[in-house]
Amino acid sequence: MRTRQVTAVFWLFAASTTLLAGTIAVQPAAPTVALGQTFTLSVNISGAADLYGYQFDLGFNPTVLQAISVTEGAFLGTGGPTIFLPGTIDNVGGSITANADILNGAVSGVNGNGDLLDVTFQALAVGSSGVQLFNLIALDSFGLGLTETTADSTVSVIPEPGTGLLLAAGMVGLFALLRLRPSRSASS
Repeated sequence: MRTRQVTAVFWLFAASTTLLAGTIAVQPAAPTVALGQTFTLSVNISGAADLYGYQFDLGFNPTVLQAISVTEGAFLGTGGPTIFLPGTIDNVGGSITANADILNGAVSGVNGNGDLLDVTFQALAVGSSGVQLFNLIALDSFGLGLTETTADSTVSVIPEPGTGLLLAAGMVGLFALLRLRPSRSASS
């Protein structure tokens, strides 16, 4: 009887324990994009150990960025077939909620580094916007929670080179060209 109690306590402890495994980061960490540009950020994992599934939300500044789409990355699929949920985009509140991916079947979790998902954004206004991970849940192949370290991104949106800048560059070029031409002397 004592052995059964110890075994039950062990399994209760194991089920409530989270294991440290990897870093999930929005990449690139500090991109600079032009106003109006469409670009993609990846959510990558490094140092994964037996990752079987995950769920997380993303936040961003909706006055600077607009989310367009969410697509599955290749990493989790290296372990077998997956069930991918691209989440729900809210461009008014600035969030993408319930992004999730899980392996399908009795397979081991995936180890290593790779791309979990990709988010395509459009730059709406000049400024900066953090893209933050929150509400992260990561599970191993036994259904136990994994503790992942997270790293966010900050997107800087800059103005497009305007016609004034192009005109100024043209004027500088014309001035340089005129200075290089030999001058005609008035005494000829």
